[in-house]
Amino acid sequence: MAEAHNERRVGMVGDVRDAPAGHENDLEAIELARFAVAEHNSKTNAMLEFERLVKVRHQVVAGTMHHFTVQVKEAGGGKKLYEARVWEKVWENFKQLQSFQPVGDAAAA
Repeated sequence: MAEAHNERRVGMVGDVRDAPAGHENDLEAIELARFAVAEHNSKTNAMLEFERLVKVRHQVVAGTMHHFTVQVKEAGGGKKLYEARVWEKVWENFKQLQSFQPVGDAAAA
């Protein structure tokens, strides 16, 4: 029994793990990804428009660090991929955009 408990703990805290398949369609994940785009737009006066969530990963920290690959549409109509990190502490109703960086053209996805 103790062995199984230790197995669950190993690799949990601090590791970035892929979310289960299909999680890019999860409404809560999409809401957080939309939040990331909106926060980026607000901080940089950008006009990016959320298109879709491409990839979801999670990291257990003091809360959860969500790692998203997001496809957005730029003001000129071009599509790009961005990596966003959103730190969330559900029990405190806290969420904060940690980073939002371009990773390439959406055509590559």
